[in-house]
Amino acid sequence: FKMSENITDENQILTETTTNADIGTADFNFNQLLTTFEELPTASLIRSIAAVVPMKYSTGKVINVRRQALNNSLETVSVDLTVNTGAGNPVQSGISIEAAQDLQAQYGLDGYKLVANMLRGIIDEEENNAFITWLDANSTAGAALTLSAPTGAEQNLFEITQRVQELVITMNSGQFRTYDAFCVLPYKSAAAISALSRYVNEKAEDTRHRLWINKIGHTTYFVNPQVAHTNAYVGLMGKGTDTGASSVIMGTYQEEILHSKYVESFQPNIGILNRYATALNPLSTAGNEMLHKFAIS
Repeated sequence: FKMSENITDENQILTETTTNADIGTADFNFNQLLTTFEELPTASLIRSIAAVVPMKYSTGKVINVRRQALNNSLETVSVDLTVNTGAGNPVQSGISIEAAQDLQAQYGLDGYKLVANMLRGIIDEEENNAFITWLDANSTAGAALTLSAPTGAEQNLFEITQRVQELVITMNSGQFRTYDAFCVLPYKSAAAISALSRYVNEKAEDTRHRLWINKIGHTTYFVNPQVAHTNAYVGLMGKGTDTGASSVIMGTYQEEILHSKYVESFQPNIGILNRYATALNPLSTAGNEMLHKFAIS
């Protein structure tokens, strides 16, 4: 197809016209797109940080074991996995099936990959925004950190990493869990970590995570996608499915790609049903919290 532009004094209108050119058949296969979508590496914060538990039912529960404070006997603690509130409403991608067909006709199998990448970006943005809201609601607030030299990257790096490591040690003081941790920094504070990466044994960048800044020691630093936020968030990050050491636990379902038609135009549109659940580790209790936040000024 081609786009022709009709310009008036008040506005500009883009209209689509069809040519008689032979562009071949555009056999759009949702199974192929779904396969490509599932194989793409994720870049969202929660999937980079949380321990993952596959969900088999509509609800779930995380159960952990801890030692009682007054004796050496053990007790179980549990928490329900809360399914994200938008689970029943597919995310509209704004990508029509016609556009996907055109991409497939133009680029062949690469067209599927292009559409899948666009869908992945939509999911990442939704998950990042929801996770920041969840972090803020479930983190224990600590004293604000006032930087002594706001324009000095080296001093900022030292003061921020010192506060983060203090919190990591605190989370392991009652009972050792792991020194592997994460910190989500506001934009301005993330600049100090990024600018001086080479002075703190910079680790090779993990390109799967667009919000990844650097790994210093055992702590992985990410940048908060919400530009206006000033809080830093710190928690423990167990390996893979280690729900005993991870501050954040994520329950995952099968992602579904759907298609429907707009009533007004009868045009098919692609949508995504991205259902997942989150929980704060039940070992996180008053006085022994596993998720912290502090403002940086």
